[in-house]
Amino acid sequence: MLKTRRIGSGSRMHGWVAPAFTALTLAVTLAASSCGSSSSGSSSASSSPSSVKGVAQATAAVAAAEKMPAFTAPGAPVDMAKLRGKSVWIITSSLAIPFVASIAHGAQQAAQVAGWNVHLVDGQGVVSNWSKALEEAVAEHAAGVISIAASPEVMKSAMAQARAAGIPVVDVLTADQSSPLVAGTFAHVSISFYHSGQLQADYVIAHSNGNAHVLMFGDNEFPGEVTRIQGMEQQFRSLCPKCTYTFQDTQVGSLTTALPGLTQTLLRRSPDINWVLPTYDAQALYIVPAMKSMGSSAKVVSSDAVPSNLDWVAAQNVEIADVGEPDVWSGWAAVDEMGRALLKMAPVNPNIPLRMFVPTNLSGLSTSNEDQLWGGSYVNAYKHLWGLG
Repeated sequence: MLKTRRIGSGSRMHGWVAPAFTALTLAVTLAASSCGSSSSGSSSASSSPSSVKGVAQATAAVAAAEKMPAFTAPGAPVDMAKLRGKSVWIITSSLAIPFVASIAHGAQQAAQVAGWNVHLVDGQGVVSNWSKALEEAVAEHAAGVISIAASPEVMKSAMAQARAAGIPVVDVLTADQSSPLVAGTFAHVSISFYHSGQLQADYVIAHSNGNAHVLMFGDNEFPGEVTRIQGMEQQFRSLCPKCTYTFQDTQVGSLTTALPGLTQTLLRRSPDINWVLPTYDAQALYIVPAMKSMGSSAKVVSSDAVPSNLDWVAAQNVEIADVGEPDVWSGWAAVDEMGRALLKMAPVNPNIPLRMFVPTNLSGLSTSNEDQLWGGSYVNAYKHLWGLG
C-alpha cells in the first residue's frame, strides 16, 4: 500500500520554498608550486612534468569510470519474508527534484516486492517540513523511515524522537558514504561524493590537457555537495597545477530566480572561464540555458545523471559529461539497508556505483531507461539476496 502526501505550503519553485541566496563568490587560483604561490595559468600545461602526469592520471580515471558497473552484493542475505506488512515511511527533500523522485520510485518498487506498507512524503524543499514528517512518522509508530536527500543533520530534534522510539532511519544520498552518522541514523545509502567531484575534475583535466579555467557551483545546504566540491578542489590541486577556478555557493530555493543571471555575471566577469562544474544536475538545468543565451563557449560537466542532462550530453549540447549514481538502484539499496535495520542486522556498505556518462557510452541508449544505463541485474540480485527471487 502506498500513501503520498505533501507537507507545508507557500511560494515555491518546482516545490521548493526559496531560502536566502548566498551571494559571496570566492575566486581561487590554485597553487602552482610547492611553496603555495599563485599562478594565472598563462604558461603551457604540457611543459610541466607534473601536469603531464596529472593529465595521464585523470585520463585513466575517466576511462575506467565510463565502463558499465557490475552489482556487488552488499552483505549477507536478508530474510525479507519476516518483514511483510511493515509500515515504512519515505521522506523526500522534494519530489520536484528528478533524482530524488527517481530514488523514491526505486524504494517504492523494492518495498512493494518486500510486502511493506509505504507512506511517501514530499517535503517540498522546506527543511521544517522534513522534521514535521519525521515527527509524524514517530507519532504513527512507523517501523522505519527512509530519508531521501533530506539530511538528518538538519532534523536532529526529530531524529532524537525517532531514536527514543526505536525507529531506525536510513538516509539516502544526504552525505558521503564515509561520513559520520547523526545519532539515530542506522546507515547511509550513498556514494563517495568526494570521488564524484574528483571525477568531474578529472574529466576537465583530461580534456583540457591540464590547462583549464573553471567555474564551480556549490550548495552548502547539503553535506554531500560540500564534500563533492572538496573532491573537485583536491583533484585540481593534486593533478592540475596550472588550472584556476572560481567558486560560487548557491542554495536550491533560488536556482530559478538567481542562478541564470549569476552564471552570466560570473562568466562576463571572467571571460577566460572555459569549464563550468555544477555540483548537481538541477543547477545545470538553469546554467546551461543561461550560457546558451549569452553565447558562451564554455563546457559543462555536471553530476547526478538526470535523464534531461544526459540528453544534453548525448547531443554535446553545452553539457558534455555527467557523473552519476543509479537512482532507482539507490532506492532498492535503501530498502535492503532498512530490512537489515528491522532484522537487527549490521549495516553494510551498499556499493552504489558511479559512472561517467559521455556521448560515446550514451550512443543508442534511452537516457530514461536505467537498465540500459546501469544494467538491470541489480533487481534480480536484490530479490535473490532477500529470498524472494
